[in-house]
Amino acid sequence: ERLKITSSNPFSMKARLLATQYSNSAYHGAALDRKHIASEMKRFLADIELIHGIGKAEIATHGVYFSHETSTHASDASSCAGNEIAALREAFGDELLSKLLILNTKGFTGHPMGVSFEDVCAVEVLLRQTVPPVPNYKEKDAYLGELKISKGGPYACRYALRFAAGFGSQVAFALYATAQYE
Repeated sequence: ERLKITSSNPFSMKARLLATQYSNSAYHGAALDRKHIASEMKRFLADIELIHGIGKAEIATHGVYFSHETSTHASDASSCAGNEIAALREAFGDELLSKLLILNTKGFTGHPMGVSFEDVCAVEVLLRQTVPPVPNYKEKDAYLGELKISKGGPYACRYALRFAAGFGSQVAFALYATAQYE
């Protein structure tokens, strides 16, 4: 049921959770499978377009992406950040990925497992139209390639795409939207 705004109910909807998706590839106890992330992200984006009419070009141009990884990697051979960025490149392509602003809050909070802090931040970004910087980001990682990393400040956006990952190759996606663009 839709929330009705009346004098006795002065609340108005500012942002909305449009969709979520969760899956598990059982690939590895602690590592992420880039092919699985990419296929699931593509499936999620296809469902968003089918159900809500919002294409990946619209999300890339008018959205922000809350990454799971901090855009750093331990080695080329076992890079969760590399796997996440490779999945983004496969799902969006280089041209659209260059338009998508990438955010991450772990440099502020550490790794708050399971508390969905980034979900709260995603809604706040949509409400305030201001993005946090990716903390401690000082130099581009050549392994990850060209990325539009948040420097913080005012940023007009309609969508916040959130990616989370967990032990056992669990992956989850959420898409939030400002109420006026749903």
